[in-house]
Amino acid sequence: MSPQQARMSVQWFVPRGEMGAINSALHVLMVATRAEPGCLSCLLSTQLGDRAAFTYVEEWKTEEDLVMQLRSTRFAKLAQLLESATERPRIEFSLPAGIRGIDYAEEVRGRQGEAS
Repeated sequence: MSPQQARMSVQWFVPRGEMGAINSALHVLMVATRAEPGCLSCLLSTQLGDRAAFTYVEEWKTEEDLVMQLRSTRFAKLAQLLESATERPRIEFSLPAGIRGIDYAEEVRGRQGEAS
């Protein structure tokens, strides 16, 4: 990852019975993400055990590219999928200034209406 690039990584668990529907929804989001300007990659991995584990990663050319996505309807759809987690999702943002958690997304989305 270059110094100006940004990455969002999400890991969460869902009941096995919900895996298929969530996997399908994530694939639709991935196709949309890969078409967005500034997207370097979008990856999904799954592990199946007593529960299904998903790891979803987006990489962006710049932090500003990531910020635009955090403010998008597409990100709101991802957030809805995270609500199906059986425990609190682990969300990490790797940014030029360091590592942040979900507070970063909340901060960015909170500033959404402040642009003049």
